[in-house]
Amino acid sequence: MTEFKYSSTIDAPKTAGFEQLALGQKVTVRTERNTSKWYRKLLALPAYYWVMMAQVVVVLPHAAHLPLWLMGFAVVSIIAQLPSVKSRFKKQSHLKRVYQGMQMLGFLFGLLGLWLTYNTAFGLDMGVAFLVLCLVSKLWEMYKRRDAYVVLNLSLFVLAALFLMDQGLVTTLEVIVGAVVVLLAFIALNDDSNARGDGRLRTLGVLGVGALPLLVVLFLFFPRLPPLWSVQLSGQQVTTGVSDSMSPGDFANLGQSTELAFRVEFAEGQPPQQDLYWRGLVFSDFDGVTWRPSPKKSQWVAGSPLPAWVQNAFATVPDDVRSAPNNYRMILEPTQQNWLFGLDYPFSQQHDITTTSDFTLLNNQPVTQQLSYEVAQFSPMNIDPVLTEASRRENLALPNEGNPQSRALAKQLFAQSGSDPVRYIAAIEDWINQTDFRYTLSPPRLNNNRIDEFLFNTKAGFCEHYASSFTFMLRAAGIPARVVAGYQGGKPSRNGNVWEVRQMDAHAWTEVWLEGQGWVRVDPTAFVAPERVEQGMNAMTQQQGSAMFGDGASAQISYQQYQMLQTLRRLSDQASYYWQKDVVGYDQDTQADSLLKWFNIRSIMQQIIWLAASTVIVMAFLIFIIWQRRRKHWHPVDLPLVQLSQRIGKRDKLLARDDNEGQLAWLERLASAIDSRHEDDTRHTASQLTDSDDPVAIHAKLLEIRQDYRQLRYGRLSTFNHNHLEYKARLHQLKKNVRELL
Repeated sequence: MTEFKYSSTIDAPKTAGFEQLALGQKVTVRTERNTSKWYRKLLALPAYYWVMMAQVVVVLPHAAHLPLWLMGFAVVSIIAQLPSVKSRFKKQSHLKRVYQGMQMLGFLFGLLGLWLTYNTAFGLDMGVAFLVLCLVSKLWEMYKRRDAYVVLNLSLFVLAALFLMDQGLVTTLEVIVGAVVVLLAFIALNDDSNARGDGRLRTLGVLGVGALPLLVVLFLFFPRLPPLWSVQLSGQQVTTGVSDSMSPGDFANLGQSTELAFRVEFAEGQPPQQDLYWRGLVFSDFDGVTWRPSPKKSQWVAGSPLPAWVQNAFATVPDDVRSAPNNYRMILEPTQQNWLFGLDYPFSQQHDITTTSDFTLLNNQPVTQQLSYEVAQFSPMNIDPVLTEASRRENLALPNEGNPQSRALAKQLFAQSGSDPVRYIAAIEDWINQTDFRYTLSPPRLNNNRIDEFLFNTKAGFCEHYASSFTFMLRAAGIPARVVAGYQGGKPSRNGNVWEVRQMDAHAWTEVWLEGQGWVRVDPTAFVAPERVEQGMNAMTQQQGSAMFGDGASAQISYQQYQMLQTLRRLSDQASYYWQKDVVGYDQDTQADSLLKWFNIRSIMQQIIWLAASTVIVMAFLIFIIWQRRRKHWHPVDLPLVQLSQRIGKRDKLLARDDNEGQLAWLERLASAIDSRHEDDTRHTASQLTDSDDPVAIHAKLLEIRQDYRQLRYGRLSTFNHNHLEYKARLHQLKKNVRELL
């Protein structure tokens, strides 16, 4: 036995009381250094250390949305509560005053910091931060066991507050880990004298196994009542790559990102790959460098009268198509923006979604958590078959100066095309195909005259370079045109039931206005890389390999990293999808449909009855399992003698077998009691063991039982298998003799 120290001032516990460690007192323990494994040492830590570890696991997941000063205060508070640190404060008077000052002023300054940070006394972020501040401040006054109970109970509330920020699978795993550590801290508090930590994991397992069936029952049957109030959930989450402006370089990193943008569930068949243009923002304003949306756009909300631009669009839709639009559901990841995405041209009947005159979908508030919405697509449909003069000016506007080479080329090709817009578009495509243009995700940087530099110098870029330059060329020839930013393509999920669109599918294309046709989509990227449109970004990356990421060894490394991250992210996103869809999305409608289908439940009263009955059944099953595990299991040879002892004990407790008495010794004592004919009370009791009043016959039967028992448990037959014929015959004879005595 050697002394094992866990820190410079405190040894790990055997006699370590919670109050001792809370006051920073040094305690010692002796343990075996060689035989103890690391997890045994961890489980053997005293309750105080488990409480402190729980605080780390509980507070750390909040670091993503809490102010840095509050996280710093939490770190200082946890370190200050370590017995090795706290003992120094308690031993020196001036440090003791500092500790007491921190205890009193920490919470007050924390409240002031929250007010200065959030500028309000209300709000979700403020409430969660205040809860964390209360937990951290309580650590400074943790001296007794009851203080630890308060801290751990408050820790559970802080853990639950994580779901106010996010309900994703990663957050759920963080909460599960935190709950396990908090439960172990509770167990340690009630088992602080257990120096070796034996049984703590078993206790945790019993609690977990017992809680899981009840969790499933409550999840399935507990009524999903509508909330009395609601709050807007928030949290710093991944944003999409489509920003509210576009200039060459915006999509450089997005092409290499496999992060999920949104999922799509089609009610019927999905359109072909080359038609999957997910419309986002429309850019009409151009200052020579950056494209931006026009601020002058009409808006329409479902339920209000249809404006003229919607009626004109519907007028071009055939009656049979209008009555059967392509309906689908979008499941958008958090973007922190309010614009949505949909196939050209999207309509939504949801009252919280607005449709603009350029067919951009806008949510009534930023998308701070996963958003599901229904969209309808009508095709074919002509948009703005008659262009207003204001819209024409807006989509022809160019800076007065800049990019002279591109302007001259546009006038030349337009004149050669006989001023025909369709032939002019074909002429631009021919010119691009005859020039050495290439598609790459790592284009050279562009400076002032970006259109000229791209078309005549670098000739290398991706979608936004081609869309921007092509739209410029159209406007320079007097043809209204605009840039649309969104996504193109996508890929089916692993099981094929949903369509997944990722950040790597971010795309930009051009819409050109043609007389009699309205706005027509033209994708100039297809002039250079048609496989990007026909097969999708993922297939194109697979084909071109590391060449998509540049030249040299670094490009090869980037490509390999991209492949690995893509596989891992797909698996992670698939798990997250099912979690959001089947667990987080298990709302009132889903519950009603599933309960009606599985259990034929048609009313809330039936639902409550099923809930109560299921809970009772689960509790009864758990009690039965616990009883089965705790009841004694006898050897097949011992069981008949146990039954014999119980029967005799009902008539005379003195003749029953004691718990610490061997079976053979008891049988011998019982036979001696029968032979003692001088004691009338014993003889009277023994004579009732059988219908025979002959003590000699009873004695002979007990002797035979002793012989059978000795052979089956300690003799030659004890080495036989229980299914051996001779063993079974001898055991049968033993049971028969016992039955005769009974």
